[in-house]
Amino acid sequence: MGIFSKNSGTKSRSAASTLIAKGCVISGKLKLENDIQVDGIVEGQLHIEGVMVVAESGRVKGEVYAKQLIVNGILEGDCHAEQIQILANGRVKGKVWSNNLSIEPGGKFFGETAELPEKEVVTLTSQAKKEANTPSPASKSSPQPASASGANQVKPAAKPAAKAVKTA
Repeated sequence: MGIFSKNSGTKSRSAASTLIAKGCVISGKLKLENDIQVDGIVEGQLHIEGVMVVAESGRVKGEVYAKQLIVNGILEGDCHAEQIQILANGRVKGKVWSNNLSIEPGGKFFGETAELPEKEVVTLTSQAKKEANTPSPASKSSPQPASASGANQVKPAAKPAAKAVKTA
């Protein structure tokens, strides 16, 4: 296929990565559905659904949300990722939320770590499911929000009963 063919450039590669080249400076909010490699400088808030690589020449300052984060350059700010790897030339400064953090010999981390919060799961009781599936006469005439029926409410877990303890 030649560069001037009828179909050239009409199809995008959905699996392509984004590259911020060395010498490039970007500031603001970035949201990507694929991977990114930063060889330049990025400041701001980044939401990456794939892998974010901060190369040795790369610098990132701001808040990062990614599935996986690999740092071999400098990252300063808060990071939220399922997996974070700080490589031998990597430097991270800030608060890190991750359930899988690894630091190679030579890599540096200055800051705090915390576990990623588990996703909240809303469970429906059998009664709430029954109410949600059965339309009531009142709902036909005037629609009500789903939370009014209690179907989407999170109920606290029952606390275990206190046991009496005898002291001698």
